[in-house]
Amino acid sequence: MSKFSPRNILKVIIEIFTKIFTEAGRLMETIDILRTNELFKDLSEDELNNLASLTSRKSVPKNTLVLSEGDISSSMYLVSSGKLNVTLANEEGREIILTTLQAGDHFGELSLIDDEPRSANVIALEKCEFIILHRADFLNLLKQNSTLAIGVIKYLCERVRFMTSITQGLALLDVYGRLSKLLYSLAEPDEQGVLQVKLPLTHKEIAARVGSSREMISRIISELEKGRYLTIEHKIITITKKLPSAW
Repeated sequence: MSKFSPRNILKVIIEIFTKIFTEAGRLMETIDILRTNELFKDLSEDELNNLASLTSRKSVPKNTLVLSEGDISSSMYLVSSGKLNVTLANEEGREIILTTLQAGDHFGELSLIDDEPRSANVIALEKCEFIILHRADFLNLLKQNSTLAIGVIKYLCERVRFMTSITQGLALLDVYGRLSKLLYSLAEPDEQGVLQVKLPLTHKEIAARVGSSREMISRIISELEKGRYLTIEHKIITITKKLPSAW
């Protein structure tokens, strides 16, 4: 059969249009993610389109170390799909989970601004896809756009407040206080207004987030279940009544 037969020509046309529609869909998805991001939410549609055209995409499998503390790189990652942990480890190898990221979140933004080594580890908990913005493109936009510059200043202020809150929690609260604060920060109301933590967390992961041992966390959660303050079903933590002020 000739490569110029109607069937082959139709196949080529379909492939071309499929590629065009796929790329257009990805571009629209990128714009939607940028539009809801704290750094870029005040940009106009034209500015968002321009920014989206400068990004690239990358996928990684589960358990990939996406960034390592001390790495030299200068790109910001916006999470299109998947979940990741942001962690730190001390000299003894004890790990603290700073936060868990999911679709719509981002990381690596500090290196866009200060070009310093990475300040934490980022590990994929499942297959993830990212939208990547490089420092040179970001700085060129920043020089030309005062709206973006103001957005960066606001974001940095929010980060300072966030880190101050974490520091206060570690310094001033006991293990139970930090656990209670974590549960309330992760919980969202369901249809009946009952608070639920739907992010599946093991006791080990909770311990890493609050700077404690798994045994201590297991003991506290067990006591809270016995007191009917919370229930755990299918890895969903439901806060059934106000947690006690102390344990």
